[in-house]
Amino acid sequence: MANSISGTMASTCPACGGTLVWNPEAGKLKCEYCDSEYTNEEVEAAWRDKEANLTEGGSADGDDANAMTTESMKEYRCSTCGADLMADVNTAVMVCPYCGNQTIAPMQFAGNIKPDYVVPFAHSKKEAEQKYLEYYNKRFLLPRSFKSDNHVEEIQGVYVPFWLFSGKINIDAKYVAVDEETDKEGHTHVTGRFQVRRQGHMSYAHVPTDASGRMDDALMDSIEPYELNDMKPFSLTYLPGFLAERYDVSEEDNRKRARERVQSTISSETRRTIRHDKIEDSNEQFRYENEKTDYALLPVWMLTTKWNDKTYKFAMNGQTGKMIGDLPISVPKFLAVIIPLFIILSIIGSYMTDGGSAGFVIAAVITVIVALVMHSSMKPVGRAGSATHYMTEPLKLTLEEEQKDMMLNRIKKS
Repeated sequence: MANSISGTMASTCPACGGTLVWNPEAGKLKCEYCDSEYTNEEVEAAWRDKEANLTEGGSADGDDANAMTTESMKEYRCSTCGADLMADVNTAVMVCPYCGNQTIAPMQFAGNIKPDYVVPFAHSKKEAEQKYLEYYNKRFLLPRSFKSDNHVEEIQGVYVPFWLFSGKINIDAKYVAVDEETDKEGHTHVTGRFQVRRQGHMSYAHVPTDASGRMDDALMDSIEPYELNDMKPFSLTYLPGFLAERYDVSEEDNRKRARERVQSTISSETRRTIRHDKIEDSNEQFRYENEKTDYALLPVWMLTTKWNDKTYKFAMNGQTGKMIGDLPISVPKFLAVIIPLFIILSIIGSYMTDGGSAGFVIAAVITVIVALVMHSSMKPVGRAGSATHYMTEPLKLTLEEEQKDMMLNRIKKS
């Protein structure tokens, strides 16, 4: 893994010397002055030629002095939350995307932070703003005043550091599975118990875990998946116009998070091969092979909004356009749905059970389920529990064994 930034790359237009900014819609760098567009390869080639001319005895002119090197990058530290953010000298840093603080003190860029890969922004700031409006306008339970009174501090494109884990996972598992039947009185009985053995393996590639200690892990998990087959070798030419944070969570610290997701995935797939009613007990062992870790910057549009003295954070996947964020819930609107629903269901249940308590219980259960669904629709941010999207091959079983527990049969006969 590369650990340093080297080479000379441009943040200025080779044609006119104007400022170049990455244009997600075009997938190119665009000059803000003359509207010229360049691929990052074209810009790098142009500045390599200028460097070669200087090496042969030329002198740096005004344009050359603006070439994007590590010396012309800046590191910005938020005075409130302490986030270390890097950007080229042309990036206007007005608001910290993590805490919404508007006083960011600049300091000279320093440190070894070169990633292996980068996924360029594919959605513009305008698109992110529109996605945000669409996101909350669809929510019936949103307080009416939120739509008019919430104050959008700033929407900012940030390259967030991620560790990407790849490898092969092997499972060796033993289960106790049972078959059940329910009698006329509603009692459940075990009709068969089985000793089950499974061995198999799956491969995975680029399971992402964000490497920023200040970033909300659940928020980053919730905007997945990324299409990481589209990663590009890292180049500074993708950064103009955006912030980029260096990692401060080590590879080893994040490995556990990635493994938990991978293990959950292979465990679920293995259990699906067991054709019985329930798994009563389990013992699963995991072994890893060919592990590899990459370091990448992934694009995120971050937005912080304030309403009723509370801060709400939203994130949009800068590659796919997926927007996520928890929203406030209007209690009056929530109760206006839940209370009538419970009353109607109770009446129906009472009628169907001839006034019995079972109708009330059924109405209560259904009402609770609906309430939980409504709540989760407003609070969708959560930690990822699997890595299904990043598995590169289906489960391949190498051992399938199953033996019926005869002790149960002997007990039933006696």
